[in-house]
Amino acid sequence: MRLNYNFAFKNSKLTPWERPAPPNLLISNATLKKKVFYIISQLQLNKDLFYPSLLIIFLTIGLQILNIFPTRSIKKLESDHMQYQIATQKFSTLSASKNRFNQNIQNIDKYFSQATTSYLFAFYLQNSVPKGVQINSYSFNDNGFDINATAYNLDSFSEFITLIIESPVIIKESVSVNQLNRKETGQSSSAAIVPDFEIDIYGKIKKLDMKKREDLYLESKANGLLRKLERFNTLKQKLGS
Repeated sequence: MRLNYNFAFKNSKLTPWERPAPPNLLISNATLKKKVFYIISQLQLNKDLFYPSLLIIFLTIGLQILNIFPTRSIKKLESDHMQYQIATQKFSTLSASKNRFNQNIQNIDKYFSQATTSYLFAFYLQNSVPKGVQINSYSFNDNGFDINATAYNLDSFSEFITLIIESPVIIKESVSVNQLNRKETGQSSSAAIVPDFEIDIYGKIKKLDMKKREDLYLESKANGLLRKLERFNTLKQKLGS
């Protein structure tokens, strides 16, 4: 066990020597100028000890100072950025909805912009039947029509064909007479023979644009179809189709 006791100085007036501590100007009453020079001298004497750590400290402080303005700007604009994100998301949703509407419009656009409707064909066919002509049957589709009719004289047939050709929903060059038959029937044994003509007519239907279709609806007083067409055009204009 070590004894912390010095026998050489027992009952002696001698005092043990102690190594004096180096003067520390930083905690002394020295002037500020001397303290600054003291710090500089210590840094120069101990470069390897102080310079790396001081460099890191100054770089850290410098980066923090440089980040003050960007950080404040980011915090200031954070609410605006959130509003922008919300607006962008809403815009994307609206854009997707608009694309779906446009796709649906394209799917039904053919019903408004392709061949004429059966109403217009029937309307102008009815206005093309002169006196002395009777429609027995007719068929109609997007590509064309086929009409079977009878008349008591050729003049009535000639007028009927002329009116058919001039119809605004029929392609004039496509109209052709496929068959013309003449039948002879008698009402009684004493009555004269009355000629009876039967004819088959075939032709193609026009593809009507929106403006022409609207004019024909006005002319034929198809108010219901006209309102549907106007609503469809209004919807296309709003969606920019």
